[in-house]
Parts: sequence; C-alpha cells; structure tokens
Amino acid sequence: MENNSIGIIGGGQLCQMLSEYLDSIDKKVYFIDPSENPPAKSTNAIHIRKDYGDKEALEFLSKQCDAITYEFENIPVESLSFLNTDITINPSPYILSISQNRLNEKRNFTRCGISTPNFTNFNKGDDLVSVIEKSNINFPIILKTNTLGYDGKGQYRIDNHEDAEHNLQHLDEKTDYIIEEVVNFKKEFSVIIGKDSFGNIEYFQPIENIHKNGILDISIYPARITKETEKNSIELATKFINEIKLTGILAIEMFLNTNDKILFNEIAPRPHNSGHLTIQTHSISQFGLLGEIVSNKKICKPLSNKKAVMKNILGEFFNKKNYKEILNEIKNMDNHYLKLYNKDDAKTGRKMGHVTIITDDIENSLVKINALID
Repeated sequence: MENNSIGIIGGGQLCQMLSEYLDSIDKKVYFIDPSENPPAKSTNAIHIRKDYGDKEALEFLSKQCDAITYEFENIPVESLSFLNTDITINPSPYILSISQNRLNEKRNFTRCGISTPNFTNFNKGDDLVSVIEKSNINFPIILKTNTLGYDGKGQYRIDNHEDAEHNLQHLDEKTDYIIEEVVNFKKEFSVIIGKDSFGNIEYFQPIENIHKNGILDISIYPARITKETEKNSIELATKFINEIKLTGILAIEMFLNTNDKILFNEIAPRPHNSGHLTIQTHSISQFGLLGEIVSNKKICKPLSNKKAVMKNILGEFFNKKNYKEILNEIKNMDNHYLKLYNKDDAKTGRKMGHVTIITDDIENSLVKINALID
C-alpha cells in the first residue's frame, strides 16, 4: 500500500525540494522545524514549528503521517528512536547514527572492506604528534570534530609539527576528534544510490565535485572519470548499502587517489547538494527517488542523456550591489535553471541557492558562471 502522508524532520532547502516533488505526486507533507521561516515554508507542506526533541510534536507527526524521513544529520537520534516505535523512518535511525560520527563512519567503511583515508581518534589530552606517529599517519592531516561538522566547520588542516602545537590551543577539551590523513586525489565525486522496501536498487552515475573553503562549489555531471572507475564506485556503493541494510537514499562522497584507488570519505543519508542537478538532468531526480521510496513505491532507473554543471550561490554573493541584475541575467539565459532557497539571512558561507546549466561545453560554462557568481 502506498504512503500518502509524509513527515520530514527539518525544513531547509532539502525539505523544500523534497516537498515540491511530493506535492507534485499528490502527497500530503508535514515537517518539523523550530525556525520561523524555513525554506520549506514556501511550499504546500504543513509547518510544525517545534524543536526536534519536542515529544508532543513528534507524536502529532507520527499520527498524521504514514512514513517519516529527514533532511539533515544533526537530529537527535533519540527523537527518531522515539518515533520509530510507531512509524517507519527511512533511512533508519541506525544509519543516521553512523553518519553522525566520523569515527563510526570510517570504522563502518573498513568493516565492510571498503578503503578510506588513514584515520585515528584523538582527544585533546593526548599528544598529537605521538598519536600521529603511532598510527602511521603522515602530515599533512585534517583534524575534525567527530560530530556536528559540515561545510568545513570544525576542521583544522595541520601541515607539520608547528601547526600541531598552534591548533591544539583552539581545541575544546569536551569534544572528540578524528585525525585523517590528507588524500592527494585526482577527483572527488559522489554516488547517490537508493533502495526501496521491495529490495530494488537504483543510482545516479557519479557526480564530480569541486570544493572551495570546505564548501561544495561546483558539481559536474557526469563525473569525468573512466568507465572502470564508475563501475567500481557503483559496486562499492551497492555493497555498502546492502551491508548497512539501507532503505531510502544515501549519498557517498568518494576520492579517486593518484593510484586510481577509490576511497570512501563521508556519507549522507539524505538528498545531497551535488544531486540538485538531477532535477534537470534525469527522468527522476534524487528528490523523486527518495519521494518514491518513502511513498512505498517501486523505484525505476533514473535515465539521462544530458551533461550539466551546478554552481552553489553562497551568502557573500548577495553583498554585490548588482546581485539582482545578475540573477535576472541568469534567469534569462538558455538552459540555465536558478533555484533560490528563500532564506532570510545571507550569511557568508551559507548556501542560498544554486544554478544548474545544461551544457555540452563544461569548461566554457564553468568560466562564465564563475565570473557571474564569484
């Protein structure tokens, strides 16, 4: 039986775009978000303005909905576990718990026989240099908070022993950290893969990603990698989601190192920033894939014969005096698709929207859109 009423935890841009898809297939959507005017409020979804741990709100959501999903990782697992006694949540709270802790994430990769950058755990009371030497990890390294880090937050690059001493002064004694060896990679890309409740698995071809200051800047579809690398990445992604018993979608960020070896970096059990371009490139987008899964429908293969570039628009863009003129120019350009998230505050580094360009001339399109946005 199909699910006709869907609940979403979180009301950001991912909820916004998922709600738009669910509305297009006549599903009723409720979402919980404590903020007054989140992006999803611009849709037909019903806003429950409560904290994510509010049990009355969670009970109301479970009574109104047939199934529940979520749009970001920093949700209390306790809230999902509370809900999960009465209603199906996909991806499961267990999978969310993996993604919330980088050490747990990395250990699950290795448990499944999947390579990842060299890593070890770290506490501020430990001697950083000794920990690095014992773990056979080489400088440069990235020191990251185990939890609550995203878009470059909670991360410190350390190139040598002197950097180590300097950065240790800024660390919080109550925070757990992970040390990761910096990977000299040729490409960074993501695989977005989904599995429905009937056991059907579908995926999007890898999407190439380019970051700036720890934040995704550009995505390119399809990723400029060999067919062999593409095949291997899909096989590894399929192996991993079967191991963790996924129902829902999962985005897996991967590196291709200089020896053409694939390394898993991080996972996101939700739609992914790099997958926004699938709205224009594919027969069904990443939001459609998740929407079909949470509606308890059998999923179909996403088809595409298009190439595309996606550029994120961050808060600093709105400091330009002529930003409105630039946005109007983009809107009027052929094969350019502008999506703004209706966020109130244009803070530096905050994702405010994106533009997708359908193009066969990737390099020229990158030059033009970078000149407009940056």
